[in-house]
Amino acid sequence: MTILDKKLISRRTVVKTSLFGATFLYLSTIGCRKNNEDQTKERVIGCRFLDPRGQNLFYYLSESLLFSFLPKEDEEKEKVLSEVVLGIDSYLSALPPHTQAEITEAIDFLNLGAVRWYLFGSSSNWELTDRDSVIKTLNSWKMSSIGLIRTIFFLIQSMVTIGFFETSYSWKHVGYPGPKHALGLKHG
Repeated sequence: MTILDKKLISRRTVVKTSLFGATFLYLSTIGCRKNNEDQTKERVIGCRFLDPRGQNLFYYLSESLLFSFLPKEDEEKEKVLSEVVLGIDSYLSALPPHTQAEITEAIDFLNLGAVRWYLFGSSSNWELTDRDSVIKTLNSWKMSSIGLIRTIFFLIQSMVTIGFFETSYSWKHVGYPGPKHALGLKHG
């Protein structure tokens, strides 16, 4: 309260700034779901929860986080990343409705051109966003002094990692032969 006592900042200024910030946040999310023209590639992979914009978001975040594990051939890489997005969708579709609503809002917020430009350096679409820029942003989230931002990073990383390693389609790309190789082993 010493700042307020010295009249460096008035309560009125604090209230006006808070109202302006809340209004800006509200206006920035109006109509998020209606603007689909910035999407260049539509994926139809059979998701239950994620809409095409959410699928693209997780597709390109997954590509950035998993690039060293992904196959070099475009068709094979597309298949692996589609399986990752399906795994993420499976996880998200099992969450309670109120959590799903919050995740939908977060996806819509990250898909706003201004937000994508500010965070990842490209406002046009995810396909044109530079992988190095995405990695740099995600690494800054991982090292952030703000706990919520770190939590968001680790949630995204966990969903992508689980989506990649849970599907048997990805196993051959990391050299895992699958659980059947251990069935003949005797333990004791």
